[in-house]
Amino acid sequence: MQRLRTILAIVAVVCATALMWSDSAIRWWSEIVSFFLRVNYDATTSVMNNRPTGDADLHAVIWGACALLIVIACTTHQNRVRAVLVLAIWSLFVEIAQPWFTDLRSRQASDLIGNFVGAGIVVVVLQLTHMRKSVTK
Repeated sequence: MQRLRTILAIVAVVCATALMWSDSAIRWWSEIVSFFLRVNYDATTSVMNNRPTGDADLHAVIWGACALLIVIACTTHQNRVRAVLVLAIWSLFVEIAQPWFTDLRSRQASDLIGNFVGAGIVVVVLQLTHMRKSVTK
């Protein structure tokens, strides 16, 4: 079971990396947004007008999900924290390297912030859970 969790976490990071280095990701996201704007214009317009520009929120969700899968795959607290920090560094490299692999994507500080926010939320929850377990022992 542990091996399966590790494989799943690695596959998620590889998929996230491929998505970030793909021009088709921008087209997919644009088509999803357009669909929701067409289907229920009144409800989605207010949400879309209030969300940040770009796709930093999407970056936070993707890298946060990867961080969560890594936390589930690691067996000790120390390994979990190290692995998520390595993931954050990897996401920095992925963001820096985007222009090398895509024609439509570029380096954006907001995307990098989204990457770190996603992984950071997982680290904060992990730390709080660890502290709570330490107190109850």
